[in-house]
Amino acid sequence: MLDAIDIALVAVVIYYVLRLIRGTRAEQMLIGIAVVLVVYELARIFNLVTVEWIFSQFFSVFIVVMVVLFQHEIRRGLMRVAVNPLASGTSAKDVVVDLLIESAMSLVHRGWGGLLVIERETGLKHLYESGVEMDVALRPDIVQAIFCPEAPMHDGAAIIVINEMGGRIVAARVLLPLAQAGALAGGFGTRHRAAVGLSEESDALVLVVSEERGEIHLAEEGKLSQSFSSKELRDELTNRLAHISGMTGKRASLGI
Repeated sequence: MLDAIDIALVAVVIYYVLRLIRGTRAEQMLIGIAVVLVVYELARIFNLVTVEWIFSQFFSVFIVVMVVLFQHEIRRGLMRVAVNPLASGTSAKDVVVDLLIESAMSLVHRGWGGLLVIERETGLKHLYESGVEMDVALRPDIVQAIFCPEAPMHDGAAIIVINEMGGRIVAARVLLPLAQAGALAGGFGTRHRAAVGLSEESDALVLVVSEERGEIHLAEEGKLSQSFSSKELRDELTNRLAHISGMTGKRASLGI
């Protein structure tokens, strides 16, 4: 019984360590260390004395090397454990909601329009090619840089992928399919038609910031919502993104 508990605890620790480093530079360093271990074992098998001695010196200070290489990940992991070791996925999603709201409100305050497409189960890879593919963290200043009227990429939409580590902008200046002219009430322009058009063809959630009205709407399942205040938008995003299980669409390998 004690052996089973011991193995289970070790397995849990390894699982959370792998979750912590996935998609970061630490993942590549861990692969490098694994290669070093393989070379060391081969040196022992083939009795390569000099190579074995060099690697044995390296492993004599292995703990110190690990602490130096992974100090950022160790610090971040201890901070997560101090808060809640089981809630890393949920907290990351809450951070994404905050960033989406802050990004949308920053556009409203500047009188700029914007389209933020949140990819869910339906992959949108086929749309990336119509714009500019990228891989940057979701941040309000980056969203502002994309949708600034003087910026070359302000037309079109930005596509956002959410995974267990947070959100990333994977494409900008993306062209979206337009809904039929009669699908929306009068007064809504091309930006809103594009949001509704994409939501008709996929399960994507589209956040629309109106340049003329200074309003924020959500498009989902072919329908455009009422305008939301900051608090209302938080509630709506939290509810509508609740079923994202930490990995989204076909871009789950991304991380921040």
